[in-house]
Amino acid sequence: MNQNKQDGEENSGKSLDYLGILRSRWKEIVAIFILIVSLTVVVTFLMPKSYMAATKFQIIQPQSLVQVGNEKEVVEKLAATPNYVTMNISLISSPEVLKAVSSRLNLSAEFGLPDEDVANILKGMIKVEPEKMTDLVNVIVTGSDPKLVENIARTIPIAYEHDRTLRENTKVELAVKSLQEILKEQDEVVKEKQRKYLAAVEEHRYYIPSVALENRGTGVSMSYDMDEEEFRQAKASAQALDTKIKALESHQDEFNKLKDDQLLDYVVSADLMNSSEIGSASLRDLYRQYEEKNKEREELIAQNLLKNHPSMIAVTATQKLLRDKLDKTLVSFKNTLSQNIGILKANHESLLEVAKEKEKVMTQRMAQAPKIEQLKREYDTSLEQFKEMDIKYKDQMARLRIPRVSIEIYGYPTLPTAPYKPNFMINLGIGCAAGLVLGCLVAFLLEMSDTSVRTMDEVEQALQVPVIGVVPKNIGSLFTTGDENSPDVEAYRIIRTNIEFNRGNKRELIITCVSSSAGEGKTTTVCNLSYVCAQAGYATLIVDGDLRRSKIHRYFSLDNDRGLSNYLVENASLEDVVFKTPVDNLYILPAGPTVFDPSGALNSPRFKELLLEVRQRFDMILIDSPPILGVSDSSLIVSESDMTIMVVQPRKMPVKALLRAKLVIESVKGKLVGAIMNNVTLTSDHQYQYYTTYYSYHKEDTANVAFEPSAVAKSSKAQELLDKNDQTNNDLY
Repeated sequence: MNQNKQDGEENSGKSLDYLGILRSRWKEIVAIFILIVSLTVVVTFLMPKSYMAATKFQIIQPQSLVQVGNEKEVVEKLAATPNYVTMNISLISSPEVLKAVSSRLNLSAEFGLPDEDVANILKGMIKVEPEKMTDLVNVIVTGSDPKLVENIARTIPIAYEHDRTLRENTKVELAVKSLQEILKEQDEVVKEKQRKYLAAVEEHRYYIPSVALENRGTGVSMSYDMDEEEFRQAKASAQALDTKIKALESHQDEFNKLKDDQLLDYVVSADLMNSSEIGSASLRDLYRQYEEKNKEREELIAQNLLKNHPSMIAVTATQKLLRDKLDKTLVSFKNTLSQNIGILKANHESLLEVAKEKEKVMTQRMAQAPKIEQLKREYDTSLEQFKEMDIKYKDQMARLRIPRVSIEIYGYPTLPTAPYKPNFMINLGIGCAAGLVLGCLVAFLLEMSDTSVRTMDEVEQALQVPVIGVVPKNIGSLFTTGDENSPDVEAYRIIRTNIEFNRGNKRELIITCVSSSAGEGKTTTVCNLSYVCAQAGYATLIVDGDLRRSKIHRYFSLDNDRGLSNYLVENASLEDVVFKTPVDNLYILPAGPTVFDPSGALNSPRFKELLLEVRQRFDMILIDSPPILGVSDSSLIVSESDMTIMVVQPRKMPVKALLRAKLVIESVKGKLVGAIMNNVTLTSDHQYQYYTTYYSYHKEDTANVAFEPSAVAKSSKAQELLDKNDQTNNDLY
């Protein structure tokens, strides 16, 4: 878990470092950003203007075509393949279509080029974009002439539709031609099949059962075969006679059992009076008369007439006469019934012989039926094929006559009023993004190639001493501002406190501030650090040890006529060269006039005597030395000092120079106790932000710690020195 926490902190630190790089290199980033954006704006205004017009239409798939197969069969074939729309999208920008556009708009004359070259130009102006999951196509035309762009976008669908119609008409015409040829061949086949079939029918027509010949287009049918008709009639008559014979034989058996006077009752009870086998017209007439007389007699009886009544006698006599006639007729029929049955049986046998003979003849000659039936099927099949081909042929001819719809337009082009390219806002956005990205890349590249000291960690790693303070950028003289509670003052108070705690003993009073090169803020640091030390009650002396390019006197508006050089070379007294400043407890020893040999002067015994004397009179002595790598003066001053502090400005000197400066200090046995990061951009590194946040919350009263009780006494001694000097020098403050 601790390892994960450490990894998270490292990653967070890296992110902050990246942000710090961007903050520190913001000038380069802004410069590159402005440059790229400016170039983008210039290029955008110099780019030629381009206009755009678009049309949207649907590609309608064609109908199926009638074609002749490998076996000369007529089939319906789909004209549209699964990739039909995709293929036609590519054909929209084909040379044939574009040449048709050029021809319709007379672009060859306008461009002064042949249609083939104009088609190549148009291909670069056209972009075809299909809409997903639909048959819709967007055709986008771009160019410098808005009117031409609109005309091209409007003409492309027309040219494509015309080209596609020509191609499809060619296919249909080929299909029709093939159909004509195969239809002609099929007509010959039908005629041949019909001829063979009719010839066979003509030869065997009286022996073929149920053959109905239908001549093509006539509707004329032929009669049934005579042999089959005679066979059927004979069979039917024989069956009818057989039934009649059986009925008569049944009645004959009953008649033989009855007496003559009982026959009439049987015939009436069996309801045979109306039967064609027994009754006849005369018999039925006699029976009707007999029934009428019987009813008349019953009516007379109902009238209570006696048998002797004349009417009753007359009716009875007539009824008896009629009954005798009926009995005689039935007896006569009974006597001739056997003869009649015999005649019917003879006729039945004759009919069976006729049917048998006809059946034999039909059986012998039915062998020809399969052949004719086969010829009939072949004829019918060929005729149906011919009719089907004829229908499809007529359908194809109708398709040629009917205009086909190839496209349906959903969006017509309009005259563009403003160029679509260059798009200033888009280009500006791209330029801004490119400038920002390029600026960041350049910033990172510069940072990677930068070998200078940049962070506190790098300084501490190179010098092997702690950073005792961080001074923000653009801090001037605290003596001039006079704001004792500002964070800038607090930065130097932290340095003062860290120096106090880093002193090995209380006698280490002489502190030399050095730097690797000029311009790192060493002199300002000495002045401001002296200022906060004096505020804390220290009797503080500033010694300008730079006898070549002295600057300390300028910070306090002093003349540089007298100073350290006078003390070293002319044997002037300390009282003559030390001046009091307006700040309590703060004194200054300027460099004085420039001498011929500054190194020799600093290496003289007088310099050691000076340090020994000021050590007795002041609580803290801060020496501003020249750059340690520039001249040997700094080495001489460091060798005589109790402590040495190196002032480092980030991104100014390489690490090697820092290491070389440390080596020089160690070579003269100087004591390097820490480093001060000066002129720091606090937003460039999260370490600086933390450090600044830390000291900004401190108040002045927390810094007044660990002071010697002798500070006031030493301040009194310094005051006595200055009082004595004040009597003889009017330039003192």
